[in-house]
Amino acid sequence: MNTTPRHPALDQGLSWPTLRMWVRRDGECVDLVSLAPARGAHPEEVLLPCDPEPLVQLGKISLGSSRARLYAARLTQEGTDRRLVLCQRGSEGAVRISGTMSSIAAPLYGKTRAAMLAAGREQRAAGNQDAAAQWSTMARQLLLAKRSSRRGRSVRTISGGLPTLGKHG
Repeated sequence: MNTTPRHPALDQGLSWPTLRMWVRRDGECVDLVSLAPARGAHPEEVLLPCDPEPLVQLGKISLGSSRARLYAARLTQEGTDRRLVLCQRGSEGAVRISGTMSSIAAPLYGKTRAAMLAAGREQRAAGNQDAAAQWSTMARQLLLAKRSSRRGRSVRTISGGLPTLGKHG
């Protein structure tokens, strides 16, 4: 899973999770991407990435365990495809997304997990069972992290990893 795969959204007929954001363009260049309505911006669906590392980072952001910022860039640098995809800081053409992450935390979590599961399905369909299992594991880890974050502190944190006979604090 170390190579950057071709984004599934580039294949006709395949859907991929997106988030609704407000985008302002200056010609072909993206001038602003915002989580909230902004002057001169129009609503667009921004694709989630299909790479493991940025998806794990998005999962952490959605659960509040990372304060990293969101960025978006064009899906392809050439051609007429003007769609945007969430990316990591420093990616070519990346624009920082403005707005508070808490406003999209729940949808970001759901879409990130859906992207992980979709990537697993893609790998399974291509006959890559090991890669599919890795994607499924990542989606499960995100689910477990969400459950743990709802409870606040985990039992292992309270007890130092020792059994607590059903006591949660």
